[in-house]
Amino acid sequence: MKYIYLLIALFITIKGVSQVDAQKQQAIDSAYYVASNVTKPMDVRLKAFSYCCWKTVYLDFNQGLKYSAEYLKLAKTSKHYKRTSQAYHFLGHSYLMLGQIENAKITLIEGLDFSIQHKIYSGVAKIYGDLGNLNNSIGNTSLALDYHFKSLEIANKHGINVEYARSKINIGEIYEAQGHYRLSLETFEEVLNFCIDHNYVGYKASIYESLGDVNITIKEYQTAEKNYLKAIAYAKKLTNNNRLINSLKKLGELHQELKNLEKAEINYKEALHIAITSKATILEAKVRANLAHINLQKNQIKEAKNNITLAITQFESLKIKEDLDKAYIIAAETYQVLNQKKESFTYYQKAYNIAKITNHINTLKLASLGLGRAYENQGDLAKAIAYYKEFNSYSNKIRSEEGIRNIIRLEIKDVYQQKSIADSINKVNEIKLLQFNYDQKEERNKLKIYTAISSIIILLLIVLCITYFYNQKKKVAAVLSQKNKTIEEALNDKEILLKEVHHRVKNNMQIVASLLYLKSKNTENKIAKEALIDSKTRIDAMQLAHQKMYQKGNYRQIDIVEYFNNIMHLLLSPIQLENDNFTVQGNNLWVDVEQAQALGFILHELITNSIKYAWPKTKTKEVKISISKKDDTIQFDYADNGIGLPKTIDITTTKSFGLKLIYSIATRQLLGKTTICNSNGFAIKITFNAR
Repeated sequence: MKYIYLLIALFITIKGVSQVDAQKQQAIDSAYYVASNVTKPMDVRLKAFSYCCWKTVYLDFNQGLKYSAEYLKLAKTSKHYKRTSQAYHFLGHSYLMLGQIENAKITLIEGLDFSIQHKIYSGVAKIYGDLGNLNNSIGNTSLALDYHFKSLEIANKHGINVEYARSKINIGEIYEAQGHYRLSLETFEEVLNFCIDHNYVGYKASIYESLGDVNITIKEYQTAEKNYLKAIAYAKKLTNNNRLINSLKKLGELHQELKNLEKAEINYKEALHIAITSKATILEAKVRANLAHINLQKNQIKEAKNNITLAITQFESLKIKEDLDKAYIIAAETYQVLNQKKESFTYYQKAYNIAKITNHINTLKLASLGLGRAYENQGDLAKAIAYYKEFNSYSNKIRSEEGIRNIIRLEIKDVYQQKSIADSINKVNEIKLLQFNYDQKEERNKLKIYTAISSIIILLLIVLCITYFYNQKKKVAAVLSQKNKTIEEALNDKEILLKEVHHRVKNNMQIVASLLYLKSKNTENKIAKEALIDSKTRIDAMQLAHQKMYQKGNYRQIDIVEYFNNIMHLLLSPIQLENDNFTVQGNNLWVDVEQAQALGFILHELITNSIKYAWPKTKTKEVKISISKKDDTIQFDYADNGIGLPKTIDITTTKSFGLKLIYSIATRQLLGKTTICNSNGFAIKITFNAR
C-alpha cells in the first residue's frame, strides 16, 4: 500500500503545471533560444541564461534546475567568474527547493570555494546564506546561524545591501526558533526599516511572515494574522511561490490553533495547490501533514490517512527530517482512530526516535504518551510506566517553557507600552510647542495684515488716477494675449499631432517588420527568406528615423551620427566577433529628415552588400563610416576591407538592385556625386548639398 501512495505522489508531482504564465514563459523561451544559440556572442548568451534563471528558480524549480545547470556549464567555459558564482547560487537553490539536499550541498560548497578564490564577494555572501538555509532545513540550526553571520559580515564589509537584508532575515528566523524572541523582534524591525529605506519590496513578505511567527509564539494572534496577510499579499504581488506557500501554511496553523478549522482548511488547500503546481515537493509534504491533521480533527479519517501517507512518503524519499516527527504523530493518531494498533505503535516509535535526536519536546511528550498507552494495552506495565514518567517530565518542561514565554511576552509588551507612553509624551510636547509657535505667528500675521490694508488703500487711490490713461492699452494687450494664446494652442496641437503621427508610423513599421520576420521563419525557400529578411531590415532602418524624430521631438532634422550608429548596430552586431572593427566617425551633425532617410537607405544597402559579399568566412571584418560638413556640402564615406567589386561592374549601369538603388538615391534624391574606390576592399564617397 505504501508504494501505491508513493506512485500517486509522483504522479501528482509530474502532473504539476508551471506557475509561469504564458506571456512570461514566451519571454523565457525567447531568452533560452538566445542563450542556447552558439552563434551568439558569449556575453549575450550569459545574460540570456541569467534572465532565464531569475525568472524560473523561484517559481518553477524543475525549469530552474535545467537552466541553471546549463548556465553554470557555459559560465565555466567562458571563464566569467561573476556569472559562474551566480550560476552556482541558482543551481544550489534549485536543488534545495527540489529536496536534493546532497546535490545542493556539493554545489554550494564548490560555488563558495570558487567565489572565495576569485574574490566575488557578492557571490560569497549569497552562497553563505544558501548554506545557512540548507543546514536550517535539515535541523542543524547552530551551523546555519554561523553561515548567516558569515554572510552578514561579508555583506556589511563590502556594502552588499541585498545580502545584508537577506542575512538579517535568516538570523531573525533562527533567533525566533531558538526562543530569543526579543532579539528576533529587534532583528526583524531593524531589517524591515532597512528594506523600506532601500525600497527592497521583495524581502517584505519574508519579514512579515517571520514577525507573524514571533507574534504567535508570544500569543499576539491578531497581530500575527495581520502580518501573515501582509506576507501573502507581497508574495502574490511578486509571484514568490515559496514564500506564498509558507505564509498560507502558517496562517492555516494560526486558524487551527484558534479552532477556526474551516479557515485553516481553506488556507492549507490553497497552499497545497500552489505547492503541487510549482513542484515544491518539500513544502507540499509539510502542507499535506497539516491538512491531514485538520482532516483528523474534523473526523475525515480517510482523507487524513491519504494525506499523511503521501506526506510521509515524500518526507522519507527526500530524507527531510524537519517536521517528519510531527507527521509521524499525526499518522499514529490516525491509525489509532482506525484501531490499527500495530501501525499506530510503529509511528509513535518513529516520532519518538526522531524527536530524541532533534530534541522536539512537544513531539516527545505526545510520543511518550502514545507509547505508554500502547505498552499498557499490551500488558507491558514496566515499559508503560517508564514512558508515562517521560510524558510527565516533558509536560512539566513544556509548562516551564510556556511560563518563560509568558514572562518574555509580558516583558516585550511592557517594553512596547513604555515606548508608546514615551512617544505620547513627546507628542504632547510637540503639540504644545507647535501651538505656541502658531500663536506667535498669528500675532505677526495680524500686524502684517493691518500694514497691507493701509498700503492697498494708498495704491488703490494711485491706480484710480492712472486707470483711464492705460485702459485702452490694456484692452489691446488683452486682445493680443488672446490671439497669442490661440496661436500657441494651435502650435501645441500641431506638435502633438505630428508626434503621434510619427509614433504611429514607427509602430506600424514595427508591425510590418515583425510580420516579415515571422513570414521568413515559416518560409523554406532560401531566396524568398533572404528577400523577406532584407525587406524587414530596410523597414527597421526607416523605423529608426521615425523613432529618432519621436524621441527627440525634432521633426525637421536628425542627428545623423547617432542614426548611423543605430543602423550599424542593428545590422552588424549579430555577426560581430571579438576582433571585428565597425566605426562611425564624425561630430554631431543634424541633417534634413529626407536627406537623413536617404542616407539611411544607402548605408543599409552598403552594409547588407558587405555582409553578403565582402568577407571570406575567416577574415577579420572592418567597416569605417564617416560623415562631415563643410560650408553647405556634406561628404559621406563608406569603406570595408572586403574583396571589393568585380572590375566588370559599373555602378551607373549595373543590374544589381542594391547598387542601382544606392546610385539612384545618391544622384536623383540627394542630387549628389558618387566616387568608388576598389583598391583595398570597397569604398564609396558621396557628396551633396545640405538643405
